[in-house]
Amino acid sequence: MKKLMVLMTLCTLLLYAIPASAGVMIVSSTPTYDDSEAMAQNLDRAIEMLNGKVIAKGQAFSFNEIVGARTAENGFAAASNGNGVTVMGGGVSQVATTLHAALKEMGSDIAIDEIHAFGSAYSADYVDEAKDAVLTDYSRNLDFRFTSSHAENLSISMWRSGGTVFCQLTGIGMATSTPNATPVPEPTATLQPSTEPTSEQNSEYEILYVVNVNSHVNLREEPSTKAEVLKQVPKDAAVQFTGKREGDFLQVIYDSKTGYAHGDYLSPNNPRPTMMTVVNCQSNVSLWAKPSTGADKLAIVPLGDEVEYLGVTEDGFHKVKYGGKKGYIIASYLVESQQ
Repeated sequence: MKKLMVLMTLCTLLLYAIPASAGVMIVSSTPTYDDSEAMAQNLDRAIEMLNGKVIAKGQAFSFNEIVGARTAENGFAAASNGNGVTVMGGGVSQVATTLHAALKEMGSDIAIDEIHAFGSAYSADYVDEAKDAVLTDYSRNLDFRFTSSHAENLSISMWRSGGTVFCQLTGIGMATSTPNATPVPEPTATLQPSTEPTSEQNSEYEILYVVNVNSHVNLREEPSTKAEVLKQVPKDAAVQFTGKREGDFLQVIYDSKTGYAHGDYLSPNNPRPTMMTVVNCQSNVSLWAKPSTGADKLAIVPLGDEVEYLGVTEDGFHKVKYGGKKGYIIASYLVESQQ
Protein backbone atom coordinates (compact mmCIF):
# COMPACT_ATOMS: atom_id res chain seq x y z
CA MET A 1 0.00 0.00 0.00
CA LYS A 2 1.18 3.48 -0.81
CA LYS A 3 2.38 5.34 2.24
CA LEU A 4 2.75 8.99 3.13
CA MET A 5 6.38 9.98 3.48
CA VAL A 6 7.86 12.71 5.68
CA LEU A 7 11.44 13.92 5.80
CA MET A 8 12.65 16.33 8.46
CA THR A 9 15.98 18.09 8.29
CA LEU A 10 17.41 20.69 10.62
CA CYS A 11 19.69 22.94 8.63
CA THR A 12 22.28 25.09 10.40
CA LEU A 13 23.10 28.28 8.57
CA LEU A 14 26.88 28.58 8.63
CA LEU A 15 27.53 31.06 5.86
CA TYR A 16 27.17 34.19 7.97
CA ALA A 17 29.43 35.76 10.56
CA ILE A 18 26.70 35.69 13.20
CA PRO A 19 25.76 33.04 15.75
CA ALA A 20 24.43 29.98 13.98
CA SER A 21 20.63 29.74 13.75
CA ALA A 22 18.69 26.53 13.22
CA GLY A 23 16.42 26.69 10.18
CA VAL A 24 13.81 23.96 10.23
CA MET A 25 13.00 22.23 6.95
CA ILE A 26 10.36 19.52 6.64
CA VAL A 27 9.19 17.76 3.48
CA SER A 28 6.10 15.55 3.24
CA SER A 29 4.49 13.83 0.27
CA THR A 30 1.40 11.84 -0.68
CA PRO A 31 0.75 9.80 -3.86
CA THR A 32 -2.17 10.89 -6.05
CA TYR A 33 -5.10 8.51 -6.45
CA ASP A 34 -6.78 9.78 -9.63
CA ASP A 35 -5.05 10.57 -12.93
CA SER A 36 -7.93 12.56 -14.42
CA GLU A 37 -7.49 16.08 -15.78
CA ALA A 38 -10.10 17.36 -13.32
CA MET A 39 -8.14 15.96 -10.38
CA ALA A 40 -4.92 17.50 -11.66
CA GLN A 41 -6.71 20.83 -12.02
CA ASN A 42 -7.98 20.74 -8.43
CA LEU A 43 -4.67 19.70 -6.95
CA ASP A 44 -2.76 22.33 -8.89
CA ARG A 45 -5.23 25.07 -8.00
CA ALA A 46 -5.07 24.33 -4.26
CA ILE A 47 -1.28 24.04 -4.45
CA GLU A 48 -1.11 27.39 -6.25
CA MET A 49 -3.12 29.09 -3.49
CA LEU A 50 -0.94 27.67 -0.68
CA ASN A 51 2.48 27.87 -2.29
CA GLY A 52 4.51 30.77 -0.93
CA LYS A 53 2.21 31.49 1.99
CA VAL A 54 3.83 32.08 5.39
CA ILE A 55 2.72 30.56 8.67
CA ALA A 56 3.45 33.45 11.02
CA LYS A 57 4.09 32.73 14.66
CA GLY A 58 0.98 33.27 16.79
CA GLN A 59 -1.37 33.91 13.86
CA ALA A 60 -4.22 31.48 13.13
CA PHE A 61 -3.94 29.87 9.68
CA SER A 62 -7.13 28.78 7.87
CA PHE A 63 -6.90 26.35 4.95
CA ASN A 64 -10.34 27.31 3.65
CA GLU A 65 -9.59 31.03 3.77
CA ILE A 66 -6.44 30.55 1.71
CA VAL A 67 -7.78 28.04 -0.84
CA GLY A 68 -11.24 29.58 -1.11
CA ALA A 69 -14.54 28.23 -2.39
CA ARG A 70 -14.38 25.04 -4.47
CA THR A 71 -16.21 26.50 -7.44
CA ALA A 72 -15.62 26.71 -11.17
CA GLU A 73 -15.23 30.47 -10.81
CA ASN A 74 -12.36 29.86 -8.39
CA GLY A 75 -10.66 27.42 -10.76
CA PHE A 76 -11.94 24.06 -9.50
CA ALA A 77 -13.63 21.16 -11.28
CA ALA A 78 -15.73 18.14 -10.35
CA ALA A 79 -13.57 15.14 -9.39
CA SER A 80 -13.54 12.15 -7.06
CA ASN A 81 -13.03 12.89 -3.35
CA GLY A 82 -11.52 10.65 -0.67
CA ASN A 83 -14.75 8.70 -0.38
CA GLY A 84 -14.95 8.04 -4.13
CA VAL A 85 -17.77 10.56 -4.62
CA THR A 86 -17.58 13.13 -7.43
CA VAL A 87 -17.75 16.63 -5.96
CA MET A 88 -16.59 20.11 -6.90
CA GLY A 89 -12.98 20.43 -5.82
CA GLY A 90 -12.49 16.71 -5.24
CA GLY A 91 -8.87 16.10 -4.28
CA VAL A 92 -8.32 19.34 -2.37
CA SER A 93 -8.39 17.42 0.91
CA GLN A 94 -5.28 15.53 -0.22
CA VAL A 95 -3.44 18.87 -0.33
CA ALA A 96 -4.63 19.62 3.22
CA THR A 97 -3.49 16.15 4.29
CA THR A 98 -0.02 16.66 2.83
CA LEU A 99 0.29 19.99 4.66
CA HIS A 100 -0.92 18.38 7.88
CA ALA A 101 1.67 15.61 7.58
CA ALA A 102 4.46 18.19 7.51
CA LEU A 103 2.94 20.13 10.40
CA LYS A 104 2.77 17.01 12.57
CA GLU A 105 6.56 16.82 12.48
CA MET A 106 6.64 20.18 14.27
CA GLY A 107 5.18 18.47 17.34
CA SER A 108 3.87 20.76 20.07
CA ASP A 109 4.89 23.86 18.09
CA ILE A 110 1.66 23.46 16.09
CA ALA A 111 -1.69 23.78 17.85
CA ILE A 112 -4.54 22.32 15.79
CA ASP A 113 -7.56 24.59 16.17
CA GLU A 114 -9.92 22.67 13.87
CA ILE A 115 -9.52 19.41 11.97
CA HIS A 116 -11.86 16.81 10.45
CA ALA A 117 -11.18 13.28 9.22
CA PHE A 118 -12.78 10.98 6.64
CA GLY A 119 -14.93 8.15 7.98
CA SER A 120 -15.10 4.48 7.15
CA ALA A 121 -16.01 5.25 3.51
CA TYR A 122 -12.50 6.60 2.85
CA SER A 123 -11.07 4.79 -0.18
CA ALA A 124 -8.55 7.11 -1.86
CA ASP A 125 -5.40 5.40 -0.50
CA TYR A 126 -3.10 8.46 -0.45
CA VAL A 127 -2.72 7.68 3.26
CA ASP A 128 -3.14 4.26 4.80
CA GLU A 129 -5.76 5.15 7.39
CA ALA A 130 -8.82 7.40 7.21
CA LYS A 131 -7.87 9.10 10.48
CA ASP A 132 -4.77 10.53 8.75
CA ALA A 133 -6.74 12.00 5.84
CA VAL A 134 -7.78 15.59 6.59
CA LEU A 135 -11.30 16.36 5.40
CA THR A 136 -12.02 19.91 4.25
CA ASP A 137 -15.25 21.20 2.73
CA TYR A 138 -15.73 24.92 2.13
CA SER A 139 -19.48 24.68 1.49
CA ARG A 140 -20.07 22.80 4.78
CA ASN A 141 -17.64 25.01 6.72
CA LEU A 142 -15.31 22.09 7.48
CA ASP A 143 -11.97 23.84 7.84
CA PHE A 144 -8.40 22.87 8.74
CA ARG A 145 -7.08 25.57 11.08
CA PHE A 146 -3.94 25.73 13.19
CA THR A 147 -1.59 28.14 14.98
CA SER A 148 2.19 27.94 15.15
CA SER A 149 4.26 28.77 18.22
CA HIS A 150 7.52 27.84 16.50
CA ALA A 151 10.33 30.36 16.97
CA GLU A 152 10.61 30.85 13.21
CA ASN A 153 8.02 31.89 10.69
CA LEU A 154 7.42 29.01 8.29
CA SER A 155 7.24 29.36 4.52
CA ILE A 156 5.03 26.84 2.67
CA SER A 157 6.30 25.41 -0.62
CA MET A 158 3.92 23.03 -2.39
CA TRP A 159 4.18 21.36 -5.76
CA ARG A 160 3.05 18.30 -7.71
CA SER A 161 5.52 16.14 -9.57
CA GLY A 162 4.35 13.12 -11.50
CA GLY A 163 2.01 11.18 -9.24
CA THR A 164 3.00 12.84 -5.96
CA VAL A 165 1.99 15.96 -4.03
CA PHE A 166 4.79 17.54 -2.00
CA CYS A 167 4.83 20.05 0.87
CA GLN A 168 7.92 21.74 2.28
CA LEU A 169 7.99 23.89 5.42
CA THR A 170 11.07 26.11 5.74
CA GLY A 171 12.02 28.40 8.60
CA ILE A 172 12.57 31.94 7.31
CA GLY A 173 13.81 33.83 10.34
CA MET A 174 13.20 34.16 14.03
CA ALA A 175 9.77 35.70 14.59
CA THR A 176 10.97 37.30 17.81
CA SER A 177 13.82 39.27 16.16
CA THR A 178 13.84 43.05 16.35
CA PRO A 179 13.55 45.01 13.08
CA ASN A 180 17.20 46.08 13.18
CA ALA A 181 18.61 42.63 13.95
CA THR A 182 20.84 40.84 11.46
CA PRO A 183 18.38 38.77 9.41
CA VAL A 184 18.35 35.02 9.07
CA PRO A 185 18.56 34.48 5.29
CA GLU A 186 15.63 32.99 3.39
CA PRO A 187 16.00 29.40 2.18
CA THR A 188 17.44 29.28 -1.31
CA ALA A 189 16.25 25.80 -2.29
CA THR A 190 13.00 25.65 -4.27
CA LEU A 191 11.50 23.07 -6.57
CA GLN A 192 8.84 25.38 -7.99
CA PRO A 193 9.49 27.37 -11.16
CA SER A 194 8.76 31.07 -10.80
CA THR A 195 7.84 33.80 -13.24
CA GLU A 196 9.44 36.36 -10.94
CA PRO A 197 13.08 37.48 -11.19
CA THR A 198 15.35 35.52 -8.85
CA SER A 199 18.05 36.71 -6.49
CA GLU A 200 20.62 35.12 -8.81
CA GLN A 201 20.00 38.02 -11.16
CA ASN A 202 21.05 41.61 -10.51
CA SER A 203 18.38 43.03 -8.20
CA GLU A 204 19.45 46.58 -9.13
CA TYR A 205 17.94 46.14 -12.61
CA GLU A 206 14.53 47.72 -13.16
CA ILE A 207 11.64 45.27 -13.03
CA LEU A 208 9.19 45.34 -15.94
CA TYR A 209 6.04 43.31 -16.55
CA VAL A 210 4.59 41.73 -19.68
CA VAL A 211 1.42 43.58 -20.77
CA ASN A 212 -0.74 44.19 -23.87
CA VAL A 213 -0.56 40.55 -25.01
CA ASN A 214 -3.04 37.69 -25.06
CA SER A 215 -0.69 35.02 -23.73
CA HIS A 216 3.04 35.82 -24.06
CA VAL A 217 5.79 37.91 -25.57
CA ASN A 218 8.82 36.45 -27.33
CA LEU A 219 12.26 36.82 -25.78
CA ARG A 220 14.57 36.98 -28.79
CA GLU A 221 18.32 36.47 -29.16
CA GLU A 222 18.71 39.77 -31.05
CA PRO A 223 16.60 43.00 -31.22
CA SER A 224 14.64 41.91 -34.27
CA THR A 225 11.37 40.12 -34.97
CA LYS A 226 13.35 37.79 -37.24
CA ALA A 227 15.79 36.73 -34.50
CA GLU A 228 15.66 33.34 -32.80
CA VAL A 229 13.13 33.01 -29.96
CA LEU A 230 14.87 32.05 -26.71
CA LYS A 231 11.78 31.93 -24.51
CA GLN A 232 8.09 32.75 -24.43
CA VAL A 233 7.49 35.06 -21.48
CA PRO A 234 3.92 34.73 -20.12
CA LYS A 235 1.53 37.63 -19.72
CA ASP A 236 1.97 39.42 -16.35
CA ALA A 237 5.39 37.80 -15.79
CA ALA A 238 8.23 39.93 -14.43
CA VAL A 239 11.51 40.50 -16.26
CA GLN A 240 14.59 42.56 -15.42
CA PHE A 241 15.54 45.42 -17.72
CA THR A 242 19.31 45.76 -18.09
CA GLY A 243 19.05 49.35 -19.33
CA LYS A 244 20.11 48.54 -22.90
CA ARG A 245 17.80 49.67 -25.70
CA GLU A 246 18.02 48.75 -29.37
CA GLY A 247 15.36 50.61 -31.33
CA ASP A 248 11.96 49.39 -30.12
CA PHE A 249 13.51 46.48 -28.22
CA LEU A 250 14.70 46.30 -24.61
CA GLN A 251 17.32 43.88 -23.32
CA VAL A 252 15.82 41.93 -20.42
CA ILE A 253 16.53 38.89 -18.26
CA TYR A 254 13.94 36.17 -17.78
CA ASP A 255 14.44 32.68 -16.32
CA SER A 256 18.25 33.14 -16.40
CA LYS A 257 18.17 33.99 -20.13
CA THR A 258 19.16 37.41 -21.49
CA GLY A 259 17.50 38.57 -24.69
CA TYR A 260 15.33 41.22 -26.28
CA ALA A 261 11.59 41.90 -26.02
CA HIS A 262 9.58 44.57 -27.78
CA GLY A 263 9.06 47.61 -25.57
CA ASP A 264 5.36 47.91 -26.44
CA TYR A 265 4.76 44.78 -24.38
CA LEU A 266 6.67 45.82 -21.26
CA SER A 267 5.58 48.13 -18.46
CA PRO A 268 6.98 49.17 -15.07
CA ASN A 269 3.47 48.88 -13.61
CA ASN A 270 2.64 45.44 -12.24
CA PRO A 271 -0.81 44.37 -13.52
CA ARG A 272 -1.15 41.81 -10.69
CA PRO A 273 0.91 43.07 -7.75
CA THR A 274 1.69 40.80 -4.81
CA MET A 275 0.93 42.67 -1.61
CA MET A 276 2.60 41.83 1.69
CA THR A 277 1.72 42.91 5.23
CA VAL A 278 4.19 43.97 7.92
CA VAL A 279 4.05 41.55 10.89
CA ASN A 280 6.17 40.30 13.81
CA CYS A 281 7.41 43.69 15.01
CA GLN A 282 6.47 45.96 17.90
CA SER A 283 5.55 49.07 15.91
CA ASN A 284 7.37 49.39 12.56
CA VAL A 285 10.14 48.13 10.29
CA SER A 286 12.74 49.89 8.19
CA LEU A 287 12.79 50.19 4.40
CA TRP A 288 16.46 49.98 3.41
CA ALA A 289 18.06 51.24 0.20
CA LYS A 290 19.93 47.94 -0.18
CA PRO A 291 19.52 44.42 1.29
CA SER A 292 21.49 45.32 4.42
CA THR A 293 20.74 46.94 7.77
CA GLY A 294 23.86 49.01 7.16
CA ALA A 295 22.32 50.69 4.10
CA ASP A 296 20.54 54.04 4.01
CA LYS A 297 17.08 54.02 5.58
CA LEU A 298 14.46 55.16 3.07
CA ALA A 299 11.31 54.99 5.21
CA ILE A 300 9.62 53.59 8.29
CA VAL A 301 6.77 51.15 7.56
CA PRO A 302 4.25 50.74 10.41
CA LEU A 303 3.04 47.37 11.70
CA GLY A 304 0.04 46.22 9.63
CA ASP A 305 0.80 48.37 6.56
CA GLU A 306 1.01 46.77 3.12
CA VAL A 307 3.90 46.92 0.67
CA GLU A 308 4.17 45.67 -2.91
CA TYR A 309 6.57 42.76 -3.36
CA LEU A 310 8.78 43.33 -6.41
CA GLY A 311 9.70 39.70 -6.99
CA VAL A 312 13.28 39.76 -5.68
CA THR A 313 14.56 38.17 -2.48
CA GLU A 314 18.21 38.73 -1.61
CA ASP A 315 20.19 37.89 1.55
CA GLY A 316 17.05 37.50 3.66
CA PHE A 317 15.41 40.72 2.39
CA HIS A 318 12.37 41.18 0.12
CA LYS A 319 12.55 44.01 -2.42
CA VAL A 320 9.33 46.02 -2.11
CA LYS A 321 7.68 49.31 -3.02
CA TYR A 322 6.18 51.52 -0.33
CA GLY A 323 4.96 55.10 -0.64
CA GLY A 324 6.50 55.37 -4.10
CA LYS A 325 9.92 54.25 -2.82
CA LYS A 326 11.62 50.97 -3.74
CA GLY A 327 13.79 49.31 -1.14
CA TYR A 328 14.31 46.24 1.04
CA ILE A 329 12.61 44.90 4.18
CA ILE A 330 13.76 41.90 6.21
CA ALA A 331 11.74 38.97 4.85
CA SER A 332 10.68 37.61 8.26
CA TYR A 333 8.64 40.79 8.84
CA LEU A 334 6.48 40.33 5.76
CA VAL A 335 3.59 37.92 5.12
CA GLU A 336 1.66 37.76 1.85
CA SER A 337 -1.61 39.60 2.30
CA GLN A 338 -4.77 37.53 2.21
CA GLN A 339 -7.28 38.64 -0.37
